Amino acid sequence: MALSFSAYVTEWTRQSEARMLAVFKRAVELLADELTFGRHNGGRVPWVTGNMARSLTGALNSIVMTSAAETPPAGDAGAAIAMASLGDVIMLGYQAIYARRVDGGFVGQDSLGRNYNQEGANFVAYAATQWPVMVALAAEEIQAMVMR
Repeated sequence: MALSFSAYVTEWTRQSEARMLAVFKRAVELLADELTFGRHNGGRVPWVTGNMARSLTGALNSIVMTSAAETPPAGDAGAAIAMASLGDVIMLGYQAIYARRVDGGFVGQDSLGRNYNQEGANFVAYAATQWPVMVALAAEEIQAMVMR
């Protein structure tokens, strides 16, 4: 039996929304990957022990908070991505409290009296500039899966 026009449009809309959500989630996954890709592997994130990269976490429709803890809790970026719906905002951030200084640089004296003249690595700004590329790549990946 052929679908009525309204049933066809309803089904097409449902599939389109599912594909848009899949592209959104995959693009955020690619962004999270970029934000944890260390220099030792050809990425832009400085890597000494890997603590900062492992501290990347995500929040759904809220702000990511930093922590002074030495060992970050298990990242929940994947959980935020998995629970997202169209219209949600996924915030990614580092729980390592020093991530902002590593990214943006720091010149001056810290609260312990240590002097720094550290150039910023600018890996967050770089990742942000790559967002359109990530969305396009995610769209290609999802389209390829649909076409199979």
